[in-house]
Amino acid sequence: MKKSVLALFVAGILAACGGLVKPENGSQYLTQLDAEPIGCTFLYKIESEVSVYDSDDARVYLENRIADQARPGNAYWITSQRTRPNEWVIFGPERAFILVANVYDCPHPNSVRTAKDGGSSITATPVLVEHQINCVDNMYGGVGGC
Repeated sequence: MKKSVLALFVAGILAACGGLVKPENGSQYLTQLDAEPIGCTFLYKIESEVSVYDSDDARVYLENRIADQARPGNAYWITSQRTRPNEWVIFGPERAFILVANVYDCPHPNSVRTAKDGGSSITATPVLVEHQINCVDNMYGGVGGC
């Protein structure tokens, strides 16, 4: 009975270890791209290696590393991702995530055209309309030239 309670306790601790890496220094504002962007300036290539339990934590760690650079950029594209086993690990993650990304400076990071879609489509982003002007200048309610 004690062994099963201990095993359940250890499993609970390991399950709680997911999501341990938190966004820092504005890294949550970076845009992850699914292909090479069109119309953006390439800044640099970055590689990060981290021993964590899941790939989302590895991605957040990469974003934190990008935000810590002298020229952080505002968009990135993961060009390569792989794992390697951590040898001689008793407690902790069994593997390390290695992510390689290109970092870009894009004029509009939330609406970037990429090579994947042929550069023809743009990701839709909401547009904030601050003021709406209704121009009615005839008696039938038609819109005139404002």
